Amino acid sequence: MAFISRFFRSAAGDPDAANHATQQAARDQEWQSCLAQDRMPSFVQRRLADTKSGKLPWVSTTSVGGLLAQRSHGIKPIGLVSGNCWYQYGFSWTRGHYDGWHKAIDRLWREASALGANAVVDVTMKVQRMADTSSQMDYGVLGTAVSIAGLGESPNPVVATVSALEFARLMEAGIVPVGLAIGAHYQWYYPNQSIMMGQNMSAMGMAMMGGWNQELTALSEFLTDVRRTAVGQLQSDAARIGTGVLARVEYSEIVPGEEREGVPPRYLARHIAFGTAVLHDPRHHVPMRLRSVFSVKDGKMTPDVDLTQEVI
Repeated sequence: MAFISRFFRSAAGDPDAANHATQQAARDQEWQSCLAQDRMPSFVQRRLADTKSGKLPWVSTTSVGGLLAQRSHGIKPIGLVSGNCWYQYGFSWTRGHYDGWHKAIDRLWREASALGANAVVDVTMKVQRMADTSSQMDYGVLGTAVSIAGLGESPNPVVATVSALEFARLMEAGIVPVGLAIGAHYQWYYPNQSIMMGQNMSAMGMAMMGGWNQELTALSEFLTDVRRTAVGQLQSDAARIGTGVLARVEYSEIVPGEEREGVPPRYLARHIAFGTAVLHDPRHHVPMRLRSVFSVKDGKMTPDVDLTQEVI
């Protein structure tokens, strides 16, 4: 508190510092109001408008090689877009992950929509648990908004984890990325469950202490169930908008609970899965042809034994 008091006394004696503090306070207040009303602050809208008009330079997550390849497909980066949500999930970690991610994705989508983008590609998703609490997490998504030649500005840009070039090649093959799908599940494992599953507790205890080499079937079944449930939620989420999921990323974690004397430790297992939902008609056939691949060996050009398929 003493530091804060000194800061404000210093700001009061410095017109520039005082003005900056006032602007920051107004900015924070507008953020709070806009988040409650589910809209973008005026300063974010100005930044996006300046990016769209070219007043601000575009920023892309794409590599140099990827950018050059995109140009041949008529793909142009517009700018970097992002979305964040600091979420307290309270009674349900599973529901918290779903809601937190979708709020962050919706905010990224709103920025891309303001830019008139056709898609947001190369989307990365990161989550950070707050150090001082286990019930709050920061969900963040970041990607590059792009325009595609021949398509007008879109009020509903597609959000995808694939790169811009992969996005274009998928479109060529009749596979249309339509958005992100998410699945998450957590579940506590209590050792007494193993008795109901027919697992001998004394044998399990000996194995966990390194006495035996054996599979702990109760834990295997438990973790498999957690993963399958999360992937099932991913499939259900994808079914809202598409017929399949590509570029799937998964993360698993198992954490021991608080130990209590005379009580076997319990375990919390978490599994997250997300990817790009796509629409695909399996009746669509992409023409293929075989192309000979030549290699130079001992100064002579000879046909290689392998043949490579190339999409026309």
